[in-house]
Amino acid sequence: MIRLRSFGSPSLERDADSLGGAARQRRVLGLLAFVATGRERGVSRDSVLAVLWSESDPDKARQALTQALYHSRKAVEEDALFLAGADLRLNADVFTADVWEFEDALKRGETERAVALYEGAFLEGFYVNDAPEFERWAASERARLAQLCADALEELAERAEQTSDVRSLVRWRRRRAALDPLNATAAAELMKALAAAGDRAAALQHARVYEMLVRQELDVAPEAQVVELAERLRTEEANESVAPKR
Repeated sequence: MIRLRSFGSPSLERDADSLGGAARQRRVLGLLAFVATGRERGVSRDSVLAVLWSESDPDKARQALTQALYHSRKAVEEDALFLAGADLRLNADVFTADVWEFEDALKRGETERAVALYEGAFLEGFYVNDAPEFERWAASERARLAQLCADALEELAERAEQTSDVRSLVRWRRRRAALDPLNATAAAELMKALAAAGDRAAALQHARVYEMLVRQELDVAPEAQVVELAERLRTEEANESVAPKR
């Protein structure tokens, strides 16, 4: 079975072994990543041309697509990689993708399985030369999948909070904050979870990290909910340190 890993740095595997050579070519990976989003319904050849060869002459673009399909089959040594038809579809009998597994796990309610599959941003750091439309498509897909993961992490965190599972609560809140380090609500919720776990020092440290990132990346002041929560935690810590011992 050929598997496309597209969370994080993309790669192709055969039976869990990484493929090298032509299977690492950017056009091959980009083509498979885009066609994979069509799943069973497939994607039109025109949409592939518009995304991967928008800068090329139409005739040359069609020829390049034909060559890319050929090279993709050869790269993974699988002639049945694509199904016959007007639209391009990957053959699920010989091909799978981590994005498919992620989305299917969410549909089945296997939330922990889904977030475990999300090993990094979609096509992180990946680009295809002379394909600006591909970059725009990848950015849109990256945001969509990141939001699905964020929602799943919120669900897991709320479940842990309801069952008073503080360790799991910290785990899921930490992953949610890491997914979007500039998100004030995610930062505040992690701080609350850490404080509930008795680690006020870690909560305050995260507040400092968040404030530093916001100033460096956005050049704005940190949001009040994080600042005020950090101040409240410091006050609580100070009050506890001066409280008389019994």
